[in-house]
Amino acid sequence: MSSQFFFLGATGYIGSQFLESAKRDAALYAKLKEFTLVALVRDPESAKSKQLQEVWPGVALVKGTLDDLSLIEEQARNSALTFNAANADHEPSIKAIVTGLQKRSADNPSGPKPLYIHTSGLGILSDNSRGEKVPAERLVHHSDTTFKLEDFPATNPHHSPDRIIHAAGAQKENPIRAISVYPGAVYGLGEGITPDALLPRVFSSLYIHTGVAGTWGPGHNALGVIHIKDVGSAFVKIFKLALEGKAQDDYFITDDKAEPLVLKRFAEEVAKVLHAHDLLKDPEHKPFPEATINHLGELAWSVLGGNSQGISDRLKAEGWEPTETAKLSLWGSLPLEVEHFAATYKASKT
Repeated sequence: MSSQFFFLGATGYIGSQFLESAKRDAALYAKLKEFTLVALVRDPESAKSKQLQEVWPGVALVKGTLDDLSLIEEQARNSALTFNAANADHEPSIKAIVTGLQKRSADNPSGPKPLYIHTSGLGILSDNSRGEKVPAERLVHHSDTTFKLEDFPATNPHHSPDRIIHAAGAQKENPIRAISVYPGAVYGLGEGITPDALLPRVFSSLYIHTGVAGTWGPGHNALGVIHIKDVGSAFVKIFKLALEGKAQDDYFITDDKAEPLVLKRFAEEVAKVLHAHDLLKDPEHKPFPEATINHLGELAWSVLGGNSQGISDRLKAEGWEPTETAKLSLWGSLPLEVEHFAATYKASKT
């Protein structure tokens, strides 16, 4: 059976940071270089694809999107290791990965189980508080030592895809090894091909488009946070554990009790920078009007209007620490990230 490593999201924010972090870990880098890295990319001739070839010499680029299900299933079937850092909730592609890995397991019943490492998110822990203030004594920091999918509502973000993945991991016939990883709200300018975090980009664009520095509800809810470089080092640790056979069908949280992202304050801080760049006329925070958010549905309410915080007890027990998060808080990093967005946004308009 081939030693192929199939990577979805290799040029993205988390995926490309992982590659940079992996290159700095001599043991993991040597182990991963035993695999043929196959990356799913939209355009093999794009600037990001060319950067990927420089970052990881020998990478094989496969043209496709998450909707190319037969291609994804085929590549997963050919792969001893599959890493999805592309989209936590694209169920068709996730099902295609699982099907491909199950077929690989059936092809080689006496061999090692194929490994799937999946990037999920802490939205699965959401208490659906709808932006209302929750007393501190009722806020829960969930530990990955006691994590169980069935403890959280099936309607929560990421629940359905994770259930599909780990149901496959629990099967006796054609088993796979399934590992889900739950970062908090990832922040910081990274070292990878895509250096800027999703939340500042998405919210800055939304504030500019609507003219409102808004939140879902009053915005008192808090999200656990983690610096992108700590996410990279967490995945390094998880990959090493998995490749050494020390992680089987498992769940890992990459988060800590750092000062969380409170949506109201986040809106206020982002608005200050956008206003200073003449990108937002009114810098005052307001809850988004219903017309703005209704089309995004309950999923957005759950992700962006609920409290979701976790503790990385399993990774800490293995010696991992979120050192970059301790050095630079979300609130220290956010102005830099929004300045980066503003410069990029203005350049795109000229």
